[in-house]
Amino acid sequence: MDNSNYICIIADDLTGANDTSLQFFLTGCKTQVAFGEDISVDENLKTEVFAMSTESRNTDVDTAHKKVLNVAENIIKKYNFEHIYKKIDSVLRGNIAAEILTLLEVLELDAAVIFPAFPNEGRTTIGGYQLVKGIPLQRTEVSRDPAFPITESNIVNILKNQMPEEIRDIVDLISLDTVMKGAGPILTKLNELVSKGKKLIVADAVSTTDLEQIALAVTKSTYKIIPSGSAGAAQALSRIWNPEPETKKEEPVIPNLPKLIVSGSATDLTASQIKRLKEYDDIENAYFIAIKPENIFSDDFEEIAQRIINNLVKNNTVVIHSSALMENTEEINSLLIEHELTKDIFISKICDYLAAVTKTVIYQKEAILITVGGETSYKCCRAIGSKNLQTIDTVAPAIPLGVDHKGQYIVTKSGNLGTQNTLIDIIKYFEQDK
Repeated sequence: MDNSNYICIIADDLTGANDTSLQFFLTGCKTQVAFGEDISVDENLKTEVFAMSTESRNTDVDTAHKKVLNVAENIIKKYNFEHIYKKIDSVLRGNIAAEILTLLEVLELDAAVIFPAFPNEGRTTIGGYQLVKGIPLQRTEVSRDPAFPITESNIVNILKNQMPEEIRDIVDLISLDTVMKGAGPILTKLNELVSKGKKLIVADAVSTTDLEQIALAVTKSTYKIIPSGSAGAAQALSRIWNPEPETKKEEPVIPNLPKLIVSGSATDLTASQIKRLKEYDDIENAYFIAIKPENIFSDDFEEIAQRIINNLVKNNTVVIHSSALMENTEEINSLLIEHELTKDIFISKICDYLAAVTKTVIYQKEAILITVGGETSYKCCRAIGSKNLQTIDTVAPAIPLGVDHKGQYIVTKSGNLGTQNTLIDIIKYFEQDK
């Protein structure tokens, strides 16, 4: 299989792989997203963009290195991809430095340009500081992330703190005053930094135009550069790497099915999205199940699954979520001590529980599956036997609709993505006439 004109995306979680591949789908590319321990290219799916999730965001650094090394040696080097993009979290969770350095070494690249701004979602980079709607990362709720708390807002410092002290000088910054001058000055600064041995080069950006100019500079450099960023940077690159799409987007024909929303995200944004959906009068026949600590520790999911099955009829929506679980901090801390669990392991158990419920439901009832949260999305998809998704439409900004090899319709959404109305928008998408 000759993939010489193809694009490869490496993400550290499934929602990231999906929302990034969506940017290329919107320019006319056919996309394939693969995930799991046995990532492979489905050569029967005639696609121009191959995205993969290494599921390494919440692992230790050695595991992350091994996972990325595996896909680099066994997939990226096997197929002759013309373009490679390293997707990272726009709020900087994950083993970013280790994963990018692994790719640089294995693929014999000179440097990476890291521009994780996503202005359309309120993420900007100024002076190396990552801001969410103008607020430094360490002052947002990601500082309380149970698996990967962010206690630093400066991207340069975040990267350096993930590296041995003796190589920290390979990190540098292209500041906003250079970025605002356009692709030419950015390219000059980029080449200068690479010539001085810089390997991880952060770039400021506060607008879509900034991302486009950085992307253009990266593609014009004579050095072998891998771009790395969020879905925002991918959007800019998609217009450069695929300026004249050969395929036209086809409108999907989606059956009128009930919707199952499964959320294991612990973010405040997700909680507000579920609350807003519950209060929204124009969406009828929505049924909500808030799982409780005793559900998780008893491992008894059959009763919950049956309740969902009973309500997944006609055009109904059933929402099972964990948003209320962490509200009673005192009770949760007591349970964690009693069961000798850390908070991140408890979150993982929640996702395991939701995946078990999802498997039971989907095997008995046909429904559109909507998952919220990276780990939740991955575990639910694997539980029902999915390992590859083809993007077939966009249901909301940066939120794709995919279909697996069995014809299961799946929407994945990051817990940190969207507005308070995003879940409402997703349901409205499926209720509109197609």
